[in-house]
Amino acid sequence: MTASIPMYCGLKKLLVISLLFINIYSTDGQEWNYNDFGPDMWSETYPACAGKSQSPIIIKTACTTYRTFVPFRFSSDYNLTYNFTLLNNGHTMVSTYNSNGSTPFTLSGGGLNGTFQFLNFHVHWGENSKSGSEHQVNDVKYTGEIHLVHQNSETGQIAVLGIFMNSSQNSSDEIGNTANATIKEWVKFFTTAVKLGKVNESTKLRLNLATLMGNNLNNFWRYRGSLTTPPCTEDVVWTVFKVPIVVGEDEIDSFRKDIFSKNDRSPQPLYNRIVYRNFLNETLSPIPDYNCCSDTSSNAGNKIILSKPNKYLLCFLLLFFF
Repeated sequence: MTASIPMYCGLKKLLVISLLFINIYSTDGQEWNYNDFGPDMWSETYPACAGKSQSPIIIKTACTTYRTFVPFRFSSDYNLTYNFTLLNNGHTMVSTYNSNGSTPFTLSGGGLNGTFQFLNFHVHWGENSKSGSEHQVNDVKYTGEIHLVHQNSETGQIAVLGIFMNSSQNSSDEIGNTANATIKEWVKFFTTAVKLGKVNESTKLRLNLATLMGNNLNNFWRYRGSLTTPPCTEDVVWTVFKVPIVVGEDEIDSFRKDIFSKNDRSPQPLYNRIVYRNFLNETLSPIPDYNCCSDTSSNAGNKIILSKPNKYLLCFLLLFFF
């Protein structure tokens, strides 16, 4: 009986070490997602995702700083209807301008350095109508969030325009702020895109970017952040517009049921970054703690993440001391 004890300990040790190595290699080279290899795991493969200038963030309205910006200048093509390619890329529904040449959509002004070309727009959503937006304003998360991604071809810098989407069942007041043409354009988008239920399925659709963006682009917040998906590249100029557009609950719910249940990243720590606003008379948050401008917005900065060398060291120590 006593002779079996060392064998038992050895087998138990081998089992523990095997499980650890399975855990190590299960994430190596794995495609990121919002489930088993979700946002909390991204930094193991994409170190920038644990950086100090990550997006999204909680916008604490009482802590923003007023600053004037020259108006945005959108090229006239934003007001025209073009063919776009809609693609289910396995993470979101991404829409790109359907052309072999350069994009006709250019953006400048608004405090941006130089001229930026449109790359794509895509949508983030959540499990219900009270979640889904990646950015959060005080205690409010909207139904979804639209990202219009632009890049300066000379510097490589990325600028993203973020527009909140609110479900029609959440606020009847905001429906009046969204033009009928915008609501109809998004209905057209959703009813076409929802048919792309398989990864890498695509189709073409004629869309008008200006109509999709709506007509409430005067007030916004500005800060330096990152891409909200891997590789989480930083030094991204973020513009988050204050007024959401309204989309039908049936349309966004069709994405939850037929595409993905959710694809939003939680807010990241602000650290010492400044969030600017281009409008006066900002109101205080209804939550007293949010009126304090110290960063208590997330515990993401406190996570302990084992790098690969540390994981191997842990296995080595267990081999001798377990």
